[in-house]
Amino acid sequence: MKPKPEDYEVRIWYSPAPGDECFVAQVIDLPGIMAHGGTREDAAREIQVALELALATYAEAGEE
Repeated sequence: MKPKPEDYEVRIWYSPAPGDECFVAQVIDLPGIMAHGGTREDAAREIQVALELALATYAEAGEE
């Protein structure tokens, strides 16, 4: 069965590091898939886009 973005757990946290100061989102099972946004909602939207692109790339390469 083809994995879907909603099959993955996402962690979102605030990064107060100077110059960073944004919300960071990361896919737990795919730690290299990350996104950020000025709000939690922005980060959540961006991580969904990144995850969809990553899953499409894996599918094209024949990887799970």
